[in-house]
Amino acid sequence: MTYRKWLLAFLGSLAVTAVLVGGFNYVVDPFGVFGDKVLKWHSYNMVNNPRVAKIGYLDQHHERYNSYVIGGSKSGSISPELLNKYYGDDAKFYSMLMYGGDFHDYEKTLTYIIDHYKPKNIVLHMSMQEISHYNEKATDFKQSLHAKVKGEPLLPFYLKYLTLNPTYGYTKLEGLGKHAVDSFEYSQFIPETGVYNKVKRDAEKIDDLEDYMARNKAAFAPFGKLEATALDKNVASLARMKAYTESRGVTFRLISGATSVQELQSYKPEALKEYWRKIAEVTDFWDFSGYTAVSGDPRYFYDTMHYRNSVGRMMLGYIFKDEEVYVPKGFGHYTTKANVVKHAEQVFTKPKEVAAAAANAASSLKVPILVYHHIDDDPYEPNALITPPEKFKSDMLAVKQAGYNTVSLQQLIAYVDGKGTLPDKPLVLTFDDGYYSNYEYAYPLYKELGMKATISVIGWSMGRTEHRLEGKNFYRHFTWDEAREMAESGLIDIQNHSVDLHETEPNEYYKRKGVLPNDGESTGAYARAFSEDVQQMAGEIESRIGNTVNVYTYPFGYYSHLSEQVLMDLGYRVTLTTKSGISKVVKGDPRSLFGLMRINAGPEVKSEDLVKLLGA
Repeated sequence: MTYRKWLLAFLGSLAVTAVLVGGFNYVVDPFGVFGDKVLKWHSYNMVNNPRVAKIGYLDQHHERYNSYVIGGSKSGSISPELLNKYYGDDAKFYSMLMYGGDFHDYEKTLTYIIDHYKPKNIVLHMSMQEISHYNEKATDFKQSLHAKVKGEPLLPFYLKYLTLNPTYGYTKLEGLGKHAVDSFEYSQFIPETGVYNKVKRDAEKIDDLEDYMARNKAAFAPFGKLEATALDKNVASLARMKAYTESRGVTFRLISGATSVQELQSYKPEALKEYWRKIAEVTDFWDFSGYTAVSGDPRYFYDTMHYRNSVGRMMLGYIFKDEEVYVPKGFGHYTTKANVVKHAEQVFTKPKEVAAAAANAASSLKVPILVYHHIDDDPYEPNALITPPEKFKSDMLAVKQAGYNTVSLQQLIAYVDGKGTLPDKPLVLTFDDGYYSNYEYAYPLYKELGMKATISVIGWSMGRTEHRLEGKNFYRHFTWDEAREMAESGLIDIQNHSVDLHETEPNEYYKRKGVLPNDGESTGAYARAFSEDVQQMAGEIESRIGNTVNVYTYPFGYYSHLSEQVLMDLGYRVTLTTKSGISKVVKGDPRSLFGLMRINAGPEVKSEDLVKLLGA
């Protein structure tokens, strides 16, 4: 073969290879640059690079939408469907969330959307980490903007994706096989709305904080310090975006997302205060960042950086005054240049309890809590919640002989608040329901031994000798006068066990399971119903006995993250569950008094074994 023929053959083979590679990349389209018209797996493309893939998707489907959310990954918890509901006027929102977004990318995206898709509304979502970066050049291939958005020539851009390493396409084809087996594989995005697919994460159990953190501890590690190197560039970009939208008749709304305590440790508070002051000079905005009612509770977050979809619903509920959405007290603020200085000082100054909790976490104190119910020699039938009088007396003598010192829950609150000390080997005694046997057997013994206890009472059963449902077994409950006598002794603290939430199944008087929400019940409706019962019972106790009601004992131990938040917002300091174990309380950390575990001192536990459990 002559050199000329060899060269032509070589060049021909290169051309064929280029055509094959280009055709492969066009058909498989792993980044959705060409609209993914064959495989139409837009979710996969958006996982690879949402900045590029969403433009490829919207260029085909933008007529379905007339409003957009623009922001980084946190903005994925702002629901387009809810925005459609709240905005009304036939609003059809789409989320342009992007990984590692900053104001440079937000501005380019906003300008492109307005110029090419002619929207009615823009919601700009900002986090706080943008304060440290304004990248005019992509730092990663998977975070680059589409050439249309950047205003750059299209031919080089498309050629780059046509000549991609084929491994990108092969990986997508492999992903199709995995996706066929598990529909969640490579489905982190919902293409029709542009948000993350959080079905699995939102289904995980979060009510038990200890359990949640045991499963997700690594997700909440603080990250490095972030300096305010892009502060002024961001503010200038924000001013341009607001002016651009309004000059073209598009509504503009700025929202700052919720932040966790772990994330807040990455910033200098003074830089954040300055940032907020400058932002408020540009536009009023809805602020959910800083130290708030949710920042210190990891259950409101998927990880250090990302708040849950439920928090996004609360944010929108606050903005649009939706009474069907429960919003924690102190969460949310409409920030203007008139109030920003005071507001920024408040939300970016670390609360004393946050600093104290961090300082004292390693020196948490184990405090065992015993729970009893009825004391009786002659029950209708054997019951783990009914303790014979002799067994009860044996328990009390055993714990006293073992050196345990009973303390009230009010003493425990004072200890956590840094206003009191606890004796060696502190022990809390609790009784649930308000049985007359507590007055008949426990109260005299406590006067004799100098021991303290908390009795949580049920409102409807106070003083009753028979159940309100005919034929149902019932044990006599003490009266309000007897409760007052015990309280006035200084040994017994009377606390809240609900007026009428102490049933496991709905009946003619009762409509829910413990304090849990009913199926389909909105968070707002639930919070109102639960709060009404809680406050009614507290009012009864305070008016009839005179003590402060700040402890809530969950009927049957049923509780939820929402019930904990409602009680916290109502000013409660302690909640008691029936989860078995010994809780740790932390001086300076009020949250450590919520969801406390207890040990059931039932008839089947020998007194000497009970003492061993207290030291576990």
